Amino acid sequence: MCGRLAIIALYKQLHKYLGIVGEPLPGGIERYNLPPSSIRSGKTIWEKAPVVRYIDGKRRLDSLAWPLVPHWSRGELPKYSTANCRSEPGQDFSETIKKKPAFRDAWKYAQRCLIPVSWFYEWDQHTKPKTPYQIFPLNEPFFTFAGLWDRSMTSDGEIIESFTIITAGPNQLLKDIGHHRAPVIIEPKHWDTWLRARKAISQELITAPAADEMAAREVSKAINNPAFDDKRIISPDEPDERTTTIYPYNNEV
Repeated sequence: MCGRLAIIALYKQLHKYLGIVGEPLPGGIERYNLPPSSIRSGKTIWEKAPVVRYIDGKRRLDSLAWPLVPHWSRGELPKYSTANCRSEPGQDFSETIKKKPAFRDAWKYAQRCLIPVSWFYEWDQHTKPKTPYQIFPLNEPFFTFAGLWDRSMTSDGEIIESFTIITAGPNQLLKDIGHHRAPVIIEPKHWDTWLRARKAISQELITAPAADEMAAREVSKAINNPAFDDKRIISPDEPDERTTTIYPYNNEV
């Protein structure tokens, strides 16, 4: 499960890192606690993140809603979670996806995407209350998650473009904090393969992420409130609000 993200970047930084053609938008994005979209008091609160797609012969960076809204849902959030699309061990993803109506057309029509993420959060299932951790990359400025995207139209004619994050089994670091799923991370050398290759080839990239490419740090329990989107989650004003211990897979700080 990957249900809370952070993305802090200038758009020109994302363009350069991700090889996006064209002039970037001014400014950037600063989200320390990005949850999936939700319905509050009868109104949909759309949460969006930058997503890379291959369209018209080039990579594009667009802002898409999270989670995925299937094309047939008339632009409405599904009543079940579509934030993540689960792969199954020992089974081709093309077979797994046949049992998932919300996602199977996006896979069928090669609507694959990359989601750049500064870090994501997971909660230690062994503690009470659960301890939140920031999971961050060690060797790249961003994680790039594998995803699928779709386009749906509301009854008023508004187009909603949205995405989901594909998950696989956990690596050792995530197992250590009690998690049985992990986001699929695509290395830069495989970006084009994920975005453009035939499904039989691209699905080979759907594997657990390497444990030695990430580390975990305990963060403030303020992350538990999805409305609290503030740097103090990872840098609290009072040092004793969280531990400063870092847990890399190789046990070296």
